[in-house]
Amino acid sequence: MAPFLSAASCPDYTAYARSFHGPASAGPLQLPFQRPTDICRTFKSKVIDNVIESIASKIANADLARLFTNSYPNTLDTTISQTSCLTPSDQCHPLSFIITGDINAMWLRDSVNQLLPYLNYASQDFSLKRLFLGAIYMQSHFISIDPYANAFHPPQDIQQWAKMQHPNPFEHQSRSPGSTPAVYEYKWEIDSLASFFSLSYQYWQHTEDDSFVDSPIWINAVEKVIQTLQNEQHGTFDPNTGQVLPVDEIFKQNTDRPTETQFQDGRGQPIQRTGMVRTLFRPSDDACVYPFFVPGNAMMSVELHHVSQLLQKKNATLADQAASLSKEIRDAIFKYAVVELPDHGKVFAYEVDGYGSQLIMDDANVPSLLSLPLLGFIDQNDTIYQNTRRLVLSKSNPYYYEGPNMAGIGGPHVPLNYAWPMSQIVRILTSDNDDEIKSTLDILLRSTDKTGLIHESVNVFKNSYSRSWFAWANGLFGQAILKINQEKPHLLT
Repeated sequence: MAPFLSAASCPDYTAYARSFHGPASAGPLQLPFQRPTDICRTFKSKVIDNVIESIASKIANADLARLFTNSYPNTLDTTISQTSCLTPSDQCHPLSFIITGDINAMWLRDSVNQLLPYLNYASQDFSLKRLFLGAIYMQSHFISIDPYANAFHPPQDIQQWAKMQHPNPFEHQSRSPGSTPAVYEYKWEIDSLASFFSLSYQYWQHTEDDSFVDSPIWINAVEKVIQTLQNEQHGTFDPNTGQVLPVDEIFKQNTDRPTETQFQDGRGQPIQRTGMVRTLFRPSDDACVYPFFVPGNAMMSVELHHVSQLLQKKNATLADQAASLSKEIRDAIFKYAVVELPDHGKVFAYEVDGYGSQLIMDDANVPSLLSLPLLGFIDQNDTIYQNTRRLVLSKSNPYYYEGPNMAGIGGPHVPLNYAWPMSQIVRILTSDNDDEIKSTLDILLRSTDKTGLIHESVNVFKNSYSRSWFAWANGLFGQAILKINQEKPHLLT
């Protein structure tokens, strides 16, 4: 086991991120330098440091260069909590536990998105490559414990995970905090499992290493994911008898926030079978209103297709199951989740129930409707997507806000008028328009409240933000700068 931070010598980064550390950037915002000191960085990569130095030197705006320098390495600098065997070894079973930031737990979705900004460089740095592989194995173990859980506690001894015998996750139906010691949060979110597929596929694509596919723990996790998705495709009622069908996932708890529990005694609103997959929570960890969450299903359709490609040469039967399920979900989205609106034409709904009810909105968290091209579900020039994009980036979306401090999409996870910088980063990643990209970069620069970091959300009318330390959003910003540098370098010079 390899813990990197020493509480005795390194400050808590939550507080560190709120304080000014010099030297200030040379631009008018005079942004601080927010990377921890070298000894306190939780993972070190000379390759990534060289990338930071190279890209930052090309950015004419000194404040923008500083924001990139602070943000891009934030996951490696601050969130690699535990690792096992990242050094060369023929017998090694690498494992990586990655916290989300100011919460000492590993989310399946967040940890994947935290790592992805470095994937292009994994083959150039052996330890970085093993960090990715360790995350794939770590998530495989988590899913084997329970595919319905979205976040997990740190293991007491990470080396013991490779030897664990995991219980059958379908033996109990009602899940609540504390019901399984390894689980931090038991919210069924379809995008968590799609993220596991995404990490596996993208790692393979960038490194050509498919060694993990031969691992029983990875195959077991894939089988559990497909079983889970199939279990969650049925409707609420038996179509022949009208009886209520049993479900494998019920989530309810006593709370003063409606977004923290579910309708109908924990099973969610009634749904009719469509081919989409029922899920109870969104990537914001907020409860769905209608259980067919469209962006999550879109992401899962894409990643099932990807994993079918990954499996094709080694497990054709499982590959065919994944491909068939991918198509079924995709077809259902276009049949049940495309809505004609008087002022916007055909758009994608955010959530539907299969009976004709739909929720028209978007949330900042990815997967979102705004992110559909980024997910690979649809071309960004597609008419339905462009109609949807105009809607969700306007006051027609109840969670879109504009003010002197910030503009962007928020969501029910934070107060009204708090926009998430993440939504503006996704806007950059799904745009070819130079003016839109430049204006969005200006919005993001103004959003840091002089901390030099990307926050979870920002009040559009006054200097107030949530979470000084949110690694996913920081890495995503770095990813956007790398994309601009590759495709539109003139916007940085």
